[in-house]
Amino acid sequence: MGIFNNNKIKGILVDRGLDDISSETSEQIEAILGELDNKNLLRNDKRLLIKDRSDDSKISYLRALVEQNWILIAQNDKIIKLLAEKEKTNAKR
Repeated sequence: MGIFNNNKIKGILVDRGLDDISSETSEQIEAILGELDNKNLLRNDKRLLIKDRSDDSKISYLRALVEQNWILIAQNDKIIKLLAEKEKTNAKR
C-alpha cells in the first residue's frame, strides 16, 4: 500500500482488515481518515469531551456508521479481488 505515512491510520486499517487494499481505494480512505483525524474522531478511547448528552449520542451513532462503512469497504475489496482472479482464470482458458 505505501501511501499511508501515519502510523495511526495504518493501525486503524490493520484493525479493520484493510491493510492490503487496492491503490484505487487507498487515496479515498486516506482522505476519509485524514478528515476524521482532523476532527479528533479517531481517538482510541472513543470518547470526546462533550457537554451535551444528545451530542454524545449523535457522535456514537456516527461512529457506528463509520465502522459499518469499514466493514463494507473490506467486503467490497474482497469481492473485487475475487472477481479479478476469476477474470484472469477465464482469460487463460
